[in-house]
Amino acid sequence: MTARVIVTDVADLVTVLDELDRAAARHGWRVIRPMDAAELADRARRAQGGLRMPAPLTVTLEADPAAASSSAPIDAAVLLARTPVRGAVVDAGRGLHRG
Repeated sequence: MTARVIVTDVADLVTVLDELDRAAARHGWRVIRPMDAAELADRARRAQGGLRMPAPLTVTLEADPAAASSSAPIDAAVLLARTPVRGAVVDAGRGLHRG
C-alpha cells in the first residue's frame, strides 16, 4: 500500500523530502524520492528567479522494508496531521499532480 504527497515547495525539494522521510520513518515508512531531486529543485529555483511558478511534484510514501514492521496502514493525511511538513500536502487520492 502507498500514499501520495504533493510537494508544493519544489525549490526546496531536498529539504522537504528529508523532513517528510524523518516523519515517515517514525511509522516504518519511507519516501520514494525522484532520482533527479536536486536537478528538479534547481530548475524550480531558476523558475522562481524568472518569476514563473514551479509546478508541484507528487512523491509516494511506501512501507520501508528495512524498518520494523508496522501494522498501521500508510496514511499521508494522518502523517502530515501529526507531523506537519512545510511544503508538503496530501494528494488525497485525486492524483492531481503526477510526478
